[in-house]
Amino acid sequence: MKKEKELLVAIASQKGGVGKSVFTVLLASVLHYRKDVRVAVVDCDSPQHSIALMRERDMENVMKNDDLKVNLYRQYERIRKPAYPVIKSDPEKGVEDLRRYMDEKGETFDIVLFDLPGTLRSEGVVHTVAAMDYIFVPLKADNIVMQSSLQFTKVLEEELIAKGNCNLKGIRLFWNMVDRRERTALYDIYQQGFSLLGLDCLQTRIPMRSNFSKDLSATGGPVYRSTLFAPDAAFTKECGFNTFMDEIMSILKTE
Repeated sequence: MKKEKELLVAIASQKGGVGKSVFTVLLASVLHYRKDVRVAVVDCDSPQHSIALMRERDMENVMKNDDLKVNLYRQYERIRKPAYPVIKSDPEKGVEDLRRYMDEKGETFDIVLFDLPGTLRSEGVVHTVAAMDYIFVPLKADNIVMQSSLQFTKVLEEELIAKGNCNLKGIRLFWNMVDRRERTALYDIYQQGFSLLGLDCLQTRIPMRSNFSKDLSATGGPVYRSTLFAPDAAFTKECGFNTFMDEIMSILKTE
């Protein structure tokens, strides 16, 4: 997937705890380490910068574990590229800092994923959001989350896309943290409602799994969430993440 110009993509929401940073890392790691896509991550979610901190923890854990060192070396031998960069930035300077990094390092990317704060109140955040090519908005079957997510999406549609004030080519909703005990018909009704509102939603529904919150461990074991390794293949298949990735790639490859 080699492009003349990189695609700028964000997993964005006004609500915390819906998986923005988790899915940013999972997408980046699968794309970079498994799909032969050149990836960078810009961590604009200040002041916590959770993805930049995750990279630091990942490096510390690798240094403590010889097996992880060997696995990291073998991964490099297989894909012939280092770990994707995590560029720490602020909401208003994300794109600027990306360009500066690319100029200084002489690097190019296919896809750059942005981790953004959960608000559009700052003019700087709106400027960065408007520079994205695609935004994916995680949903959860919770009334407060749903109201906030739909409001967020409609604001982007009406204030940016409809008025031509942005680079956005599309916004896609997707279901996360789905409790499989809930009725499938409930989600089908939601899907119909999205269609009536003119909103697009991915077909794949990601179930609730505790492994999504498990970082790389210095004691070893399967990799679930890491900035240095792709997540466990059996896990991504079982939870539907592979199908989710196929949908994402089908959208991005239309470029």
